[in-house]
Amino acid sequence: MATPGQASLFDDGTDKGVRIVEVLNRAKPADKAQATFQRLVTQLEQQRALLQLWHDYLVRYNQRISKEMMPLQSRYRQCRRDLALLFDDILGRPDGLRGKRQRAQLQRELIGLIQDLLSERSDSELEAIHDRHSAMTYAEDQELEKALSQDMLESILGIDLGDQHHAENLDELFARAGGEWHAHQAREQQEREPRKARKRKTRKAEEAEAKRAQAAKELSQSVRDVYRKLASALHPDRETDPAVRQYRTEQMQRVNRAYEAGDLLSLLNIQLEIEQIDASHLASLPAERLAHYNQVLREQLAELRAENDSVAAPFLQMVPYTQNLTPDKVDRALTEAVAHMGALIEQVKGDLVNYKDPKRRSAALKALKSRQERHAFADLDLDDIDDLDF
Repeated sequence: MATPGQASLFDDGTDKGVRIVEVLNRAKPADKAQATFQRLVTQLEQQRALLQLWHDYLVRYNQRISKEMMPLQSRYRQCRRDLALLFDDILGRPDGLRGKRQRAQLQRELIGLIQDLLSERSDSELEAIHDRHSAMTYAEDQELEKALSQDMLESILGIDLGDQHHAENLDELFARAGGEWHAHQAREQQEREPRKARKRKTRKAEEAEAKRAQAAKELSQSVRDVYRKLASALHPDRETDPAVRQYRTEQMQRVNRAYEAGDLLSLLNIQLEIEQIDASHLASLPAERLAHYNQVLREQLAELRAENDSVAAPFLQMVPYTQNLTPDKVDRALTEAVAHMGALIEQVKGDLVNYKDPKRRSAALKALKSRQERHAFADLDLDDIDDLDF
């Protein structure tokens, strides 16, 4: 192994830029600890690559949402609003429909359509149309839904929101319920803590705590030892050549960032880059040091997986039944969502054409009835199905 110095820093050998994971994969691990070390390093590199993919994809995702999805959503809303206005116009004509059954059917569709639109955005004109055709005003309907939702939340969460929760809509009600539940949990935790504090620690518990503290100290020392070796080799103040000083300054910045983050793998990669360690060094690590490295890497891996899960969490609704969510899967789901939104727009456009034409209106209402029946059947739960008489 080359002695760290100016020559090794600028060596153009074949191993320049090689990472720990590549070096480890060249040979079969000698024992179980080495196999664990190799596996952890590989998994860490995979998780880092995935995290970089997520960060890169977020830019593309936001661009696609703003350029593709949002214009379609706006167009879809406008088409549905136009359809609601058309329904209101048809219902206002004495000869617009054939009989009370068609009128009742179209009125139900109009009320549901307006409720969907108002849940997205307030619209005084649509609300007035809703109230003309519904036995209950939109405001009354919302108050009733809030009251029922409040009863359900209080029953499930075991909290009392009271009558003065000041929630203007269901989203605010659920947010308030969530806040109250967390506060309730915190109060219960505070009540439990004094009881726990009164319990005297047993000797066994004290010994276990001391062992954990000692283990944490040893793990920290293992990372610190790697840092010190790198700092000794790369410290720029010990170099007179301006080019080498600049290089070492940049490398020490990398070392400091990795050390502050407790990032053992990055520190080891830098050691490999400057030829401070090599494959034989990694293969002959003392058992105790290797055990420390493995534990540090396990903790790093857990943190990195949690970070990836956090970044991916907002996309789970797009691909709810998949494991190992990746940006590619999200992008395909977004493509399907864009296509689906386009199909919905075409469907509403077709409805507008059909309902405007009196000759096509009856056929459109029949198609609407069939669509409503399919949706109603799809919404039935198992208890409803058990009650059906076939």
